[in-house]
Amino acid sequence: MEHETPWVSCFLTRMVILHLEETGEDSAIDYQAILHGSNPSNRIDDPKGFLKDYNNWVPHHILVNLIQAAEEAAGSKEVTYLAGRNYFRPRQAPSILELIMKLLNNVEQILLYSNLWAGGYTNYLKLQSVKARDTEPSELIILSRFGLNVEPLIGSINLIRGNYEGFTRLFDYVDETACIEEVSQLKLETIVREFDGYRIEKSGERISIVESATGDVAVTAQRAFLQGEQIPIPHDTLVDNKELVVAPSDGKASIITPLKKMTQETNEAYQKEENGVYEIVSGGTLKNGPLTYAFHHGKFYNAPYSRYRYWWTQRKVPRELPFIAKAKADIVPLLFYYIRGLRETQTRVLRSTIENEELARTNENLRSTIRQESDFLGMIGKGPAMQRLFEQVKLVAKAESTVLIVGETGTGKELLARAIHRLSPRQSERFFAINCAVLTESLLEAELFGYEKGAFTGAQSMKKGIFETAHGGTLLLDEVGEVSPAMQVKLLRVLEEEEIQRVGGRETIPIDVRIISATNRDLKELVDTGRFRSDLYYRLHVISLQIPPLRERREDTLLLVDHFLGLFSKKCKKE
Repeated sequence: MEHETPWVSCFLTRMVILHLEETGEDSAIDYQAILHGSNPSNRIDDPKGFLKDYNNWVPHHILVNLIQAAEEAAGSKEVTYLAGRNYFRPRQAPSILELIMKLLNNVEQILLYSNLWAGGYTNYLKLQSVKARDTEPSELIILSRFGLNVEPLIGSINLIRGNYEGFTRLFDYVDETACIEEVSQLKLETIVREFDGYRIEKSGERISIVESATGDVAVTAQRAFLQGEQIPIPHDTLVDNKELVVAPSDGKASIITPLKKMTQETNEAYQKEENGVYEIVSGGTLKNGPLTYAFHHGKFYNAPYSRYRYWWTQRKVPRELPFIAKAKADIVPLLFYYIRGLRETQTRVLRSTIENEELARTNENLRSTIRQESDFLGMIGKGPAMQRLFEQVKLVAKAESTVLIVGETGTGKELLARAIHRLSPRQSERFFAINCAVLTESLLEAELFGYEKGAFTGAQSMKKGIFETAHGGTLLLDEVGEVSPAMQVKLLRVLEEEEIQRVGGRETIPIDVRIISATNRDLKELVDTGRFRSDLYYRLHVISLQIPPLRERREDTLLLVDHFLGLFSKKCKKE
């Protein structure tokens, strides 16, 4: 229990939500944020419906999120107490816990099963009910203890009180009920964290809660030690000894008591660290807007568990036949164990799902970090030359002019062309690329300009070319230095007239395509030797981008790999 991930039944979140609906404060709650915070991944379509389904289980922090949101919406720290107290009433689709209570039909017997309630609600809370010798017939002592992995909040404690007072509404023979907290597991430090504008000051055995703005002392508490009260625990009342707040020894349980009637013997026996608490010696009220919490003189905090005095009044109920009572006593624990089994199954599945989501998020965060550090639209480079090139691309992309990209084979000329397209006003249109070096002149012409039906053998239907299909977008002519002189003439005409004719056709078709060309050759040298048209060269060379040679980028690449490994190592250590 102490080391488990804390989980809670949506039976409790359902109580809070139904109360908010009845009071009209439900509209102020963002249930998607309650479930996921700021993480939008794997959103539940109906988060409110999920939290109202008592068959579901959620991590404990989600209940905390809901409690805090409900207190803000209602403007009261009592909202969870009222939610628990008002929940139990005749309604459709009762939960298994409510059915068990109706089956028992006996307040004292239901209370003596408190330790099994806890297993039906959570995997971090222990409850226990005991009968003291000097108490009234309809009075019990209730104990509750939150595990070490969960810090109880004001709203958590109030929800317990509300549940204990509220379940008796299932029975029309119960007139009154009260659950009064005498010793609290709430820590003073935790309460102060729930209220802005206050701080804790310690001086020896004394704690003061101080207003940060004024320095005024709002509440004062003194270190105290509680004695134990020896209460007999009949063996036939033990349902599950392992789940008790205080396990009995020799048929008795030593339970802390707020009564300070210490003899010398009890003083020596109970002045131990585990019995040490803080007693309020000067009460006061903490305020945070409409939210308030009152400290009363003589109240004890920071206890290892909470102690309540619980009493009720009822009219006489007909006694059951012994064999019926025996059958109920045998069946009810089995039903509680069935609930616990369902809890274990569902929390195991949910835990696995959450772990997988966390792993996916970690991987995506790592990728995002790497991209932010070094990635430019799919291109990697941290050297000065590459950074200058990336800055040039951002400027070039905004223009509509033709671009000539020059670089060695394998340096990423097509990636650079795609980056220009993605940063340009044409980014919502399509990007096409064609390698001019791998197609014959006739095939290249057919691919670029398209053809009419019957234009040549095998042309059985009309086909649009890339120029026509890329209308509005961007076209990369890769290895443009390899095109034939005849094709150079046709490309020049496209650039000058912004229109084409399909092969075998006479109709001119206007086009709007941004041309980016790329080459691994020195086109100026080809112009000087007469192998490339100068007028086409100057039409393609309006803007020129030079990619650094690979040999100049190897050192950057190796440094980048080391950088990635460093990022990954830091991420793993952090996780």
